[in-house]
Amino acid sequence: MAEALDEKESMVKVFDDEEESHGFWPDLPTEILSLIRSCLVSERDYYIFDIVCKSWKASPNLRLQLQFPIDDYSRLHESPLLMSISKRSGRYNFFHPLHHTYYMDIPELLNKKILYSKDGWLLVMGGKFAEEKQVFFFNPFTREKIDLPDLPPDTAFTKFSFSGLPTSEDCVVVGIMNLLSLMEIAVIKPGEDDWEIEGVDFRETDENYPVKKFCISSNPIFVDNYCYCLDVDGKVAVFDPHDDCENSLEFYGMRLSRRQRDSLIQSFMVESDGELIAIFLSIYGRIYVLKPDASKRNWVNVEDLGDKVIYLSNGGSWVEKTRVSCSNNNRIYLPMLYDNNKAVIFYDLKTQRYHCNGYDFSSTSFYHIKQMFHSVWIKPI
Repeated sequence: MAEALDEKESMVKVFDDEEESHGFWPDLPTEILSLIRSCLVSERDYYIFDIVCKSWKASPNLRLQLQFPIDDYSRLHESPLLMSISKRSGRYNFFHPLHHTYYMDIPELLNKKILYSKDGWLLVMGGKFAEEKQVFFFNPFTREKIDLPDLPPDTAFTKFSFSGLPTSEDCVVVGIMNLLSLMEIAVIKPGEDDWEIEGVDFRETDENYPVKKFCISSNPIFVDNYCYCLDVDGKVAVFDPHDDCENSLEFYGMRLSRRQRDSLIQSFMVESDGELIAIFLSIYGRIYVLKPDASKRNWVNVEDLGDKVIYLSNGGSWVEKTRVSCSNNNRIYLPMLYDNNKAVIFYDLKTQRYHCNGYDFSSTSFYHIKQMFHSVWIKPI
């Protein structure tokens, strides 16, 4: 009888220990959870951390401002960084979508304008004087620089793009100056001596699809060696920068409805698996993701990005696959910051709301969110 009682007491003690053990993890202090979260790096780290229990997922993110680890930035390769200059310090800040902000002094970019970002490289313009049109490639992580010929001083090219790594032989740089029905296109390859500049009059290009005006709204993008441009009404122009631009120019008749056009304040275009995707930001906060149908005459809605994420900025936008498809996919990361410029905002296509990693924040509007108009996404390679 005594042995049976001892065995019963032992079983009760084991049960109490298990119950106490299970109760320990959800009851960790918020300060400790925030400290642990601040040390996470990858999407997989955050995913595993968040599925432990509800209290862990709800813990705030302790975001720090750290010096950029220029000698070893391999752990930052997984995600693009939102790059923006601080007017107060003159330093460049690199905002990670999931955790900390990193800063770096880049004297090579002092008084320069970043035109475009791709594959870890920046296309930059500027000189000692405002009228100078010095153009060059710059890699802020390796400090490599590749000079291009100056643009003519009497030009005003505003939208730029390049097709790939500037160190490759196939790299092409395109600059566009647009005024209603007129457009000038500047094309060059690294190593060439002069820009090739060509004027295009839309009214004389396509008799089957006349275009009275075309106002480019975002940087052009390259798809299969062709250059695509999106205008404010939703139309798309495409040309071959390797050939006669005017003779190769075509238009896609994908104009948006008047109701849609009247509500739009910003638009972007990206390439995903060889397919065009247009993103339109409404004044009411709604974001529309569209792609051309088979006829290339209409836009159709994209309601789910699958395992992909879109990164948007005025200086370059692109699509990437997520490493943890069930946690961070179907999002659009924007050049917007929350909590006194500490955290990057994203738009969830499923909830159609703005959120922020590590914060209990959800909104249908972006009016109280700081927008970083002169920032660019860049990814260390």
